[in-house]
Amino acid sequence: MEQLSLTVENRDQKGKGAARKIRRAGKLPAVLYGLGHGNTNLVLEPRLIHKLLMQEGGRNKVLNLVGAGVEGRHAIVKDYQVDPVKRNLIHVDLLEIDVTAKIQVTVAINLVGKAIGVADGGVLNVVERTISVRCLPTQIPKHIDVDVSALTIGDSIHVDAVVLPEGVELASSAQQTLVTLVPPTKEEEAVASLTPAAEPEVITEKKKDGEEGAAPAAGSEGKKDDKEKEKKK
Repeated sequence: MEQLSLTVENRDQKGKGAARKIRRAGKLPAVLYGLGHGNTNLVLEPRLIHKLLMQEGGRNKVLNLVGAGVEGRHAIVKDYQVDPVKRNLIHVDLLEIDVTAKIQVTVAINLVGKAIGVADGGVLNVVERTISVRCLPTQIPKHIDVDVSALTIGDSIHVDAVVLPEGVELASSAQQTLVTLVPPTKEEEAVASLTPAAEPEVITEKKKDGEEGAAPAAGSEGKKDDKEKEKKK
């Protein structure tokens, strides 16, 4: 792994106000911790950190610190904060490391080849995009290749099947699933499940004349009155 020099300055003032003042000056507030040395507040140029974060494996590159109080110490980018609106860096955490001792880091996986099951309609499903490994800081790989060429529908690749570079050992669970090749989804079933069921048709039967609740037929009241008059005669 390539090593880079990072020039830093000590930062005496703390708090949000001091951090804003540093950013207005075009610099980046940072903190260095690890190896039992406690926290050291720093100020640095943001360009190198920004460049590292844009590169594959950049967060795992070893930084040779240059500056008062930290000269000769080494670190990697552990974490960082970004302004939610402007999207620029506002803070970075540096983890101090011993370049002669193994450390645990997260490395991205790189899928290689085209699964033969894709030709049969299978869908490649990436479950994990990174794995954890242990190695010397100078041996951290940019990525780890995972060959998916032999996958057929129903197959999967677990971490223990991955070939690691020399000097790199697995830190993730051996049974962690990285990639699977799943059967295609039946579109007609998906469409059917989204179609709302038709509402049942309600049929109302009209009641016949004479039944309870039925409306009297037109003219029926008049005929009834005529019969009553004839009886009285």
